[in-house]
Amino acid sequence: MMDEDQDRISNLSDDVLAHILSFLELRDAFKTMILSKRWEKVWTLTHSINLNNKSCVRRFDRRLSLDKEIRRRTTFINFINGVLFGDNMIFPVKAFTLSYYFGYADFIRHRHSPYLIKWVDAVSTNDLEKFDFSISIDCTFPVLNMPPTLFQCQNLVTLSLESINRVLICFDVLETACLLSLKYLRLVKVRFEEENTLKNLLSGCPVLEELYMEPGDTGFKSIPHFYFISPSLKILRWKREEGFRGYFVVKAPKLEHLHFVEHSMLGFSMSVSPSLVSVVMDIGSSLGHHGHVSVKKLFQGISNAQKLEWSTHHTFMAKVELDNLPEFCNLTHLKIGSCQDLYFVSSIIQHSPHLKHLIFDKDHFISGPMTWSPPVPVPPCLVSHLETVEIIAPEGQTSYEIELILYLLHEGKVLKKMIVTPFSCMDLRKKLWESPNAGGCKIVFSDFPAGGTSR
Repeated sequence: MMDEDQDRISNLSDDVLAHILSFLELRDAFKTMILSKRWEKVWTLTHSINLNNKSCVRRFDRRLSLDKEIRRRTTFINFINGVLFGDNMIFPVKAFTLSYYFGYADFIRHRHSPYLIKWVDAVSTNDLEKFDFSISIDCTFPVLNMPPTLFQCQNLVTLSLESINRVLICFDVLETACLLSLKYLRLVKVRFEEENTLKNLLSGCPVLEELYMEPGDTGFKSIPHFYFISPSLKILRWKREEGFRGYFVVKAPKLEHLHFVEHSMLGFSMSVSPSLVSVVMDIGSSLGHHGHVSVKKLFQGISNAQKLEWSTHHTFMAKVELDNLPEFCNLTHLKIGSCQDLYFVSSIIQHSPHLKHLIFDKDHFISGPMTWSPPVPVPPCLVSHLETVEIIAPEGQTSYEIELILYLLHEGKVLKKMIVTPFSCMDLRKKLWESPNAGGCKIVFSDFPAGGTSR
């Protein structure tokens, strides 16, 4: 039996103690040095720097003098300089996480912020395994140019660069990167001017598995083409709510998940990925050849997907091209948000022979001029596979949408359940209650998809 007053933690090995401290923010780990002589150097063995200046530096407070505010922020800067370059430096740095709020006092004292780039350059070695850098501001601030050394870290596994308020981080990879171990790459409101930067970056990431990009309002305006070329990429996420008006090319033979949200583009093409599982496409105003996106290029690459979520806003697709959609032979789950016309709905159902689950989501899933003509012949999925249909439409349905829903009910030979949300869709509710259906389908009216009144 050990004495209850005995210090058991201090008897642990340095490696174990350093591992424990690595989960703390560095300033908290630093404070453990005062516990005893045993702890004086333990914090330097963590090989991890995790700092957030928001926790020790408040936004500019008018009640404080500017000098005092500057001193507080300078203390934080000096602390990091001491950790990276001082007598108690942490070496090597394997994980670097910095969330930095750049305030007015920083602008007065350190207008050009050379210390930030100096820190990044200092930790950019082959020992680095994780790099997570985010910055936010409330004043004028120049764009930060990331040093090229960051893109030569051969053991780096995770790389995340993020600007919180607006585009503050910029980099250009003019030569091929050397990120031989990188698996996760996240770029939020990051800008680069050279079209080849993304190509050079991805070509230097031979084992990259996940890429997330969310450009800001001024990022990439001068770049006409975006090439996502990677032999190893499994997950690609792109989100942009303001217009880019460029061409997107995806060549990723191992891609499993694609999440693509784009306000405006000129074109999209993607090579076929045999392992594709899920696709989310949310496209705004798209202006391609003769005012519409090429359906063949748009759908050819995603036709292997098992699950598809599709939304278009003010996007026109020509009828003649919709007639020539590729076959979605693996598609079992389809969710349609806003789309331009009912003909698109008919076409994609017609070309999805194994579809089992169909969801209509959004206030009005049809956003443009509408006509409804039942597809001929009856889509194969209605005869042998479609089991559930869910309609989520808080504002109700138009007469054309109701015609489509009734058609699915009548022709769905193996349809087991139709869920209508909300319960208050009175027109549709009445017609569904009165309408006979082919296979004894259970109709559920609910304010929530999980429950409700059934017929």
